[in-house]
Order: sequence, then C-alpha cells, then structure tokens
Amino acid sequence: MTIQLICAILLTVGTAFMVLAGVGVLRMPDILLRMSTTTKASTLGVGCILLATALYFRDSTTLTRSLAAIVFLFLTAP
Repeated sequence: MTIQLICAILLTVGTAFMVLAGVGVLRMPDILLRMSTTTKASTLGVGCILLATALYFRDSTTLTRSLAAIVFLFLTAP
C-alpha cells in the first residue's frame, strides 16, 4: 500500500513537471529560455517517473537501469 502511494505521488509530480516543460515551451519568448525551461522541468519529470518505476517493480535489474538512466540524465541534460 505505501509503495503504491509513493509511486503514485512520484508519477503525479513527474507528470506535473513534464506538463510545465510543455507550457514553458509555449510561454517563453526566446529560444534560450525555452531550452532552459524544457531541460530543467523535463529532467526532474523523467527522474521522478523513473524513480517510481524502480520502486514499483522492486527488481534489481530494473532498479539498476532506472538509477543509471537518472544519473546519466542529470549529468548530461542540465
């Protein structure tokens, strides 16, 4: 029950960040602000979604792949 609740919260937060990234693309006036908004919001959104996936499946291979993707994303995107 608690893992499912944590996963639901992480998925909701990740989805909210992804929606904010889409809104940032539409609302920002120039290309540099659009890139900054998209990169920061989508990095956090995908990180939360991958973390929820790792917690939900509780498998060592899924956990390793999700954490590797999160680390790679945080090192390269921002």
